Amino acid sequence: MPATRVWVRPPVVVAVGLTIVVAIVVGGIVWRNRTQAEGIGAPTPSALAGERQARVNDHAAWLRRLDQLRVEDRPFEALKTGWAAYRSAPPGRRSEMLKALTLALLATVPEDQATTSLQRRIEAEPNDLDARVALLRRSLAVSPSPVDQPRIGRNPEGADTALQELTTLLAQFPDHPGVREAMIDASLDSGQMDQARSLLRSWPEVLKDDPRRLRLQARLDLDVEGRPDRAAEALTLLLSSTPHDWHLRARLSRALEMQGASEEARRQAQIVDQLRERLEPDRLGRRLATSLQALDDPKSLDDLANLCASVGLSKLASAWRREADSLRAAQALRDGLPGTF
Repeated sequence: MPATRVWVRPPVVVAVGLTIVVAIVVGGIVWRNRTQAEGIGAPTPSALAGERQARVNDHAAWLRRLDQLRVEDRPFEALKTGWAAYRSAPPGRRSEMLKALTLALLATVPEDQATTSLQRRIEAEPNDLDARVALLRRSLAVSPSPVDQPRIGRNPEGADTALQELTTLLAQFPDHPGVREAMIDASLDSGQMDQARSLLRSWPEVLKDDPRRLRLQARLDLDVEGRPDRAAEALTLLLSSTPHDWHLRARLSRALEMQGASEEARRQAQIVDQLRERLEPDRLGRRLATSLQALDDPKSLDDLANLCASVGLSKLASAWRREADSLRAAQALRDGLPGTF
């Protein structure tokens, strides 16, 4: 079932993390046995499968793809896919695409629901490499972890098993950016700096501008290399696309403070506080649930526009306002009000 809840639970406990690792390892064994027995080649990343599925008029495929990206926690890819879906949709279906994109950007999927969704995808299609990587990333998440502080050497329990699986995947699929990203993060978490540097240097040339590479380079520069100037530059570029990401903004604040730009660092820290308040899961969940259930009401679309604007997503806010204006015009035309012809 697609992920629909818009709230988030507290960080997953170690026992759940170990359960995820076991599921991944068992799935990996089954996967490798199957590929060897059936002569299956490299798995098709779900990103590529999603692009093939989401034909211009296949609205259901677009929505499924956006839901997958939400579960995988891939906001940059969700932005690219969401706007492509929006452009492809006829006027009467555009609100659905905006709804899916809004959820993908703002609504965190609860840990248990995301894990279940990813496991089901892997069971249904063992070659879904993106799902496997997303599940591994969740098992490696350090919890709790201050997002604006280094987490070098803070491996969670069960990390060694997950790292072995990632190492195997990277050897098989060195050009898959998701596998490489997870491996670099895991290397930094475990204090393997030279390995992280090497993996980042060998990032596929055709994907040098991938936001994932920029994020990792910023992390390395900020937490290891002592180059907050370069980190701030990369983080500023990333935030131009995802200004609502308070995790990245908190790191930008720290990078600026390290450079001695205290006033700008404080300003960014204040924005972080505002974003955290506006995106607080319970409050955000109630607001989204109310507005997204009434997409035939212009006032609900106005509220969604205001919400997006309040966290810096101006393009998405403008799209919601256009939909609200179109809906008002259609309702006025239908009701025969003066001045609508």
